[in-house]
Amino acid sequence: MCMTIRTWRVLQSVRNRLKTQPKNSRLASRPLKLSSKRLFSIKMTSLAEHSLPETYNGLLFHSASSPPTLTALPTPIPTAGTVIVKPLYSIIVQYANTIFTNGNPRGYKYPLPLVPGGACVARVAAVPSDATSLKPGQLVYVEITVRGRDDPNIKILRGFHEGNSEGTRRLMGGEWRNGCWATLCTAPLESVHAFDEEILVGKLGYKLEELGSLSQLVVPYGGLADIGLKPGETVLIAPATGSFSSAAVHVALAMGARVIAMGRNEAALAELKKLAEPGRVETVKISGDVQEDINALAKFGPLDVYFDISPSLASKSSHIKAGIMSLRPGGRMSLMGGIHGDIDLPYWHISYNGITIKGTFMNTIQQAKDLIKLVERGVLKIGSRAGMKVAGKYKLEDWEQAFDVAAAEGGPGRSVYFIPNGE
Repeated sequence: MCMTIRTWRVLQSVRNRLKTQPKNSRLASRPLKLSSKRLFSIKMTSLAEHSLPETYNGLLFHSASSPPTLTALPTPIPTAGTVIVKPLYSIIVQYANTIFTNGNPRGYKYPLPLVPGGACVARVAAVPSDATSLKPGQLVYVEITVRGRDDPNIKILRGFHEGNSEGTRRLMGGEWRNGCWATLCTAPLESVHAFDEEILVGKLGYKLEELGSLSQLVVPYGGLADIGLKPGETVLIAPATGSFSSAAVHVALAMGARVIAMGRNEAALAELKKLAEPGRVETVKISGDVQEDINALAKFGPLDVYFDISPSLASKSSHIKAGIMSLRPGGRMSLMGGIHGDIDLPYWHISYNGITIKGTFMNTIQQAKDLIKLVERGVLKIGSRAGMKVAGKYKLEDWEQAFDVAAAEGGPGRSVYFIPNGE
């Protein structure tokens, strides 16, 4: 429960009265207890101090086989380290209908009942006592990733997946259970990143809805930053035509690299080539034959970096070995994909050429802040000026239509949102 100044004074007054009592008095020996009525009164006082309503509405799922209900839920209090935000644009991933409906064919693990929703563009509704810079009303980006404060290696995708360990399940099942498909939402203080609204909206002219594209861009930035991509280097991005992989092309260009985009969808590859001046983006079609892919990549010289973000079914695809074999001596490979099984690696080639392979899951807190700076400085373009579009915006009660549109029209450079608080 939040220890606001007023609440603290109430409890401190009781404690001071206890201190003045003789040690053998009944009052001094009695444990400090507050009735449920008094506790409720303290909470209502705290909510009022933060100008928060008693309840908020959330899209509550009880099962992946039954429809959700728009439910009034008790408003949380901003305890230490917890921000309360008012979601404006809550991201709906393209495959939401395979996680929360239709029996959850993706097999994601999450506690029930649950209000889903990970990343969002929001306004700060209330801040905790330990907030030093965030203020109510600020425009912010809220990350999907929640990290254990006593162990940052424990990470969950909030409102989506509780992970596979006891630590991740505890993290998802407690304070950070419910997500941003709601009119209010809690968020870890360290995962709430303030936008410079004067620059982004006032000077650069972005619409608030365009800022939601950061949810696709921040993930590959984590891998590219981890592997140390430098200006002037050549990076292979393969495959390059998915939601996160095509976002990686935008990010790598903003980081000053030349990009070799590899994939099977030639039309999508042609669109990527238009993102920069001639020579900055080259494309290669995945052939299915390793040597053929190596020969195609060789036309662009040895690669400095290979950024792999392969989907789960691509473990046998020719591009993985071809990408490794095309790295220069001392080259680096970033693994950020969703392959759950094993892949074949050219062991001798890796060891002889001193190739570094680094895995990355999502991004760090600082990387999220750094990416926002790239946008604020005009280095990384987003929204319509980068060919990105908003495919749909929906009220929470229109979840079924929203899921259908996300599945049909969401994806690379296409955002679909819930707008829990209207526009």
